[in-house]
Amino acid sequence: MMACSSEGGSSEPNGPEPDASTEPPVSPEAGSPDASDPDAGARDAGPLKPLDVVCADASTCYVGVSGNGSRHVCGLLQDRTVRCWGRDSLDPPVTADGGVSVGDGALGRGVAVSRLDGATPTTVVGLSDVTQVSVGPNFGTCARTSDGSVYCWGKNELGQLGRPRSEERLPTPTRVEGIPPVDHVELGSSLGCAIGSSDRALYCWGWWRSGLGIPEDFASPSFAPQLVTTFRAPVKALAIGSYGPTTLYPWGYAELADTIVALLDGNVVATLGKNVLRGDSAYPTSGPSERSGIDWIGAFAYATSDGFFRRWLPAEETVYIPAFAPAIELKVSADTEAVTALQGGVVTTTGRLFRWGPNPAGALGVGPSELSRTPYPVEVEQVRGRVVSFATTVGSTCALLVDGKVKCWGANVYGELGRGTTDLNAHPEPEVVR
Repeated sequence: MMACSSEGGSSEPNGPEPDASTEPPVSPEAGSPDASDPDAGARDAGPLKPLDVVCADASTCYVGVSGNGSRHVCGLLQDRTVRCWGRDSLDPPVTADGGVSVGDGALGRGVAVSRLDGATPTTVVGLSDVTQVSVGPNFGTCARTSDGSVYCWGKNELGQLGRPRSEERLPTPTRVEGIPPVDHVELGSSLGCAIGSSDRALYCWGWWRSGLGIPEDFASPSFAPQLVTTFRAPVKALAIGSYGPTTLYPWGYAELADTIVALLDGNVVATLGKNVLRGDSAYPTSGPSERSGIDWIGAFAYATSDGFFRRWLPAEETVYIPAFAPAIELKVSADTEAVTALQGGVVTTTGRLFRWGPNPAGALGVGPSELSRTPYPVEVEQVRGRVVSFATTVGSTCALLVDGKVKCWGANVYGELGRGTTDLNAHPEPEVVR
């Protein structure tokens, strides 16, 4: 899935940060385009920028939302706290002998969380002054605070949360040491990366290091947070995509393969990992594959301002967005290595949300009997509001609207819809989280 950051902390390759995991601007009031033309103002709109959040309820006003095709979602509130909901742990919180396990801690509550308790959005403990959140696909979450620090919590079996592998689970936010202040953080399945505030360089940590220029150490396969020199600074935007083939480790744990996608100076996209974008000439013998002329990036996708975006997973193709407005957010994710599990979405500068992928529980905004799956974008009209950003789980979608509310729809097996309940039914109709 995708997330982006840009120069000077303003998060803009060609305008303010459009990432669902970042904090969009909050303004006291905002105008409305002509209802008869949902894309009014898109023509000659100038630099790409997300819509402003105008809080309808100051007590519960979200300014960001993040989910990376996993099983939990986190939202950033105007007061700079974070609330998460959904599945807390890969394993059940109750052990075979009836004892309570610690759990993985993906929801950041400091204690094991039952399936029912996880269904209600609850504040992450010990975390404040947050400006950006990134949910990973492997029961982990990272957040950036206003001073540029990074805190992560959840599953850490591969060191993907910036701590030694011996700390397998971090039930509460724990600071990532060894990196300078950053403007943006992204969490993948087996590694995390961030963009330095002053040098705009890339810093990474975790398990997979192939091509990163970090020496192999078979005695300690995971690596501590450190500078990555294979991506030339300044890095303007960042995404990490996680998709098969999976790697099975001796202790029986498997993770999705990560691909780093970075937007560099000069509107060049650079990719490095298991599923790279073919470069302008040929695959490089070493270092990232690069392509020029790019306006915006996501995991396994990039966009220009012509009303199209390009994705390269499972195969490279150009996709038309049925809206006369450019994309400001792109996401592609998968729960497994199967092509049939691929899903994604696009938000335009005018606040229209388009989704694609499998639809067993209504994540596309319509019932599965009406549409079982689609490889191309369909608009989620039922959201009934202009969308600032969005998040996905395995089978559901959540969208942040311009009024500061978050609506979710789709599967609710683990409480992903934030309604305080769990069930096995399809929920194609968006509803506000509790």
